[in-house]
Amino acid sequence: MNCDFSIKHYQEILKLALKSGFVITNFRDLDKVKKHPKIIILRHDIDALPVRYLALAKIEKSLGIKATYFVRVHGQYYYPSDKKTLKIFKEILKMGHEIGLHSEARSLSKVFQSPEIDLFKSEKTYLEEILGVKIESASEHGDLGRRTDFWQDHFFKKVPKKTVGIKHYPQEFKEFKYLSDSLSSWKEGCPCQNLEKFNKLQVLVHAEWWGKGAKQEMVKLNKEYAKI
Repeated sequence: MNCDFSIKHYQEILKLALKSGFVITNFRDLDKVKKHPKIIILRHDIDALPVRYLALAKIEKSLGIKATYFVRVHGQYYYPSDKKTLKIFKEILKMGHEIGLHSEARSLSKVFQSPEIDLFKSEKTYLEEILGVKIESASEHGDLGRRTDFWQDHFFKKVPKKTVGIKHYPQEFKEFKYLSDSLSSWKEGCPCQNLEKFNKLQVLVHAEWWGKGAKQEMVKLNKEYAKI
């Protein structure tokens, strides 16, 4: 098995995990399977190119898997209410996946001169209104250049979930080994290499790095954005 960033290998990872006895779920449905001995929480932080996430959602659906898709409200690469983008997110919802908030309240509170909690609530409300769903889960987005303790000093370390109407956030699941493909690199090895090492995994997959021409498309996108 070749551990690359092809759509084929993404499907191989999921099939191998299921064959190895894992249940693969999202944050919303975790309580339903929490007693299972082997669990993978599967999440996607949609930083760019939402259309690439639709391909992953279809693969997951075909395998009976439900993942969490975290959506940015202030992302520079897409707008959730754009007609085509909104259609993608509604298709993902129809497949049974969860959509959560990929919040930038902590990063943008000074820019917008708005308290973090108020900004978070406005992000959540906006997403709920355009999608017609209740947002139960949230993760934070952090761009490059953030301070080194950004994730340790996360939003929910100082803000109770109930205060902003959220049930789940990634950092609370400390018993799950965290694996991420950030910037198209698995720092601790591909998930398929970790299935025998851990019984509980939280796997973060960014679809903009997966599939034919993905890296080239992101390089082009970054160059175009730099001109603005």
